[in-house]
Amino acid sequence: MPRTRVCLLPAFLVFPLLLVIPIHSRPNSTELYLEAKKIALSGDIDGAIPAFIKVVEVNPYYALGHYGLGKAYLYKEGKLKEAVFHLKKAVECDRKLARGHFYLGLALMFSRRYEQANHAFLAAYENDSGIYEAFYNLAVIHDIMGISFKANKYYEKYVYEKNKRDSEILF
Repeated sequence: MPRTRVCLLPAFLVFPLLLVIPIHSRPNSTELYLEAKKIALSGDIDGAIPAFIKVVEVNPYYALGHYGLGKAYLYKEGKLKEAVFHLKKAVECDRKLARGHFYLGLALMFSRRYEQANHAFLAAYENDSGIYEAFYNLAVIHDIMGISFKANKYYEKYVYEKNKRDSEILF
């Protein structure tokens, strides 16, 4: 039987080669999210959903992946349950994701889960005071629940914040 010679390279030659060779060719969740987001922004929600699913499969702990998927489901009739699930996951992964809380509030409100929606909208505004539309939705919820005093309070807050933003001088 012929002898096989094994040529061992010194470590200082092998290590640089390892840096050049990709360890895995697995796609990056952020890149996938940005691609899915482009699809969604183009108006192709049906095409965006599988793209966001891929993001969540690659990284199940990526808040924006769940956020994008939940928001896409929110635009599809009959997918409120899925929207709530993924938007909840998004804010579990990133408690400060204000837009995640806002869209979770919408999904919960459309699902007639008003108390939970109330908390989500409040969390949205607490994490980003620029999301003053949360006050409008809080007013609507309290109107639906028949709590006129709170509804009026939130309508007033919404109008105040909106007028404040509209009248700000920008340089």
